[in-house]
Amino acid sequence: MLDVFISNLPYLMKGAVQTVWLALAGVGFGTLFGLILGVANASMGGIIAWFINIYVFVIRGIPVLVWMFLAYYMLPQLGLIIGDIFAVIGSLILYTGAFVAEIARGAVLSIPKHQVDSAKGLGMNKINTLRLVIIPQAMKMSIPPLLNNSVMMIKATAYVSVVGVWELTYAAREVVERTLAAFQVFFGVMCIYFLICYPLTIVARQLEKRYSYDH
Repeated sequence: MLDVFISNLPYLMKGAVQTVWLALAGVGFGTLFGLILGVANASMGGIIAWFINIYVFVIRGIPVLVWMFLAYYMLPQLGLIIGDIFAVIGSLILYTGAFVAEIARGAVLSIPKHQVDSAKGLGMNKINTLRLVIIPQAMKMSIPPLLNNSVMMIKATAYVSVVGVWELTYAAREVVERTLAAFQVFFGVMCIYFLICYPLTIVARQLEKRYSYDH
């Protein structure tokens, strides 16, 4: 039944490697960007928080595929030729960053106020309070939702095939066009995505249980 999939597995695995690379670049840099924005939003306030909130509201309110189309088609019209790979990675970074910023902001704001007051009572300035008291605890609470968000973004990499970037889904479409065995190929691709995402899901659940118990 899966003979077509098995015979084309090496080619599909090359696409899977490209998918993982895109996910690592987009999710990795996007998570770092979002953590910085989230901590800044929760700790600074004022005009900085206002701009960050606008960014989060706008980016999250529009599907990532639309951002990919905008980056892929509109940037060249503005004279910015960055290539299709960097266009979609940039879209993933912006999109991931918006979601991570909210996760980080919520984690920072969840730290009990009396801990901040105690740090001030010990003579810590705002930077040291963030570095030694708030951020370590906020990061601990953020890890499970960050991993869950990473799983969603890995699956979102399938959208890049729509703008012509080659990865697992694009490779699967090429195989289907040659073999007409759509069910076999996409059933196999489904299994590959599952094998990529499932370990992260398990780790996220275990960490969530652990930190909930510790709390």
